[in-house]
Amino acid sequence: MNEEAAIRFLILIVDGEEGAGNPEVGLERIAIPYYAFKNTGSEVVMATLKGGPPLIADGMRSADMSDEAVRRFRGDRDARDELADTLALDQIVAEDFAAAFCIGLSGGLWTDAEDGVAALLRKFLAFGKPVALVPGKHLLIAPEGAGNGLLILGDNDDSPLCAARALINVTADLRRDGRL
Repeated sequence: MNEEAAIRFLILIVDGEEGAGNPEVGLERIAIPYYAFKNTGSEVVMATLKGGPPLIADGMRSADMSDEAVRRFRGDRDARDELADTLALDQIVAEDFAAAFCIGLSGGLWTDAEDGVAALLRKFLAFGKPVALVPGKHLLIAPEGAGNGLLILGDNDDSPLCAARALINVTADLRRDGRL
C-alpha cells in the first residue's frame, strides 16, 4: 500500500438471537471476505448486533478445513481475536467505512425498523457506499432497491469471495475518482 490511509471495510455478521446461531453464517462466509480485504492491505472491522463473539453455525472447531481461508483463519490469532471481540451495531458509524459486507441478513432491508442491521445498511446506501449481502433466508430488498449506493447480492458458496472482490474493486475506483 502507498502512503494513503487503508480502506476500511465493515464485515457485519447477523448471527442469530438468544443462543440460536444463524445457519446461514459459517466461518467460511466470514474468513473468505476477511482475507480478500486483508490481502489488499485494507483495514477490516467486524461487528455483530450486540458485539462480542458471534454464534457461528458451524463453529470454529467444526468448520470445513478444506477451505484455505478457514485454515488460515484458524491459525491466525489476530483474526480469531477480532472475531471474538466484534463491535456492537451501535458502535458503528457508516461514514467511517468505505463499504459494508453483511452475512446472514433476513427480513426486509427497507421495511424494517429504524434501528438494527437493515437500518445501518440503509445508511451505508444513503451515503452512496457499496454494500454486499450474502443473505440469510427470505431477504426482501424492495421497495427502494439500493438507493444511492451499490447493492451486491449473492447466496451461493462462491458469493463471499465474489462480493468481497467486487467491493475491493468498487472502493478502489471510488478512491481513484476522488469520491472516497
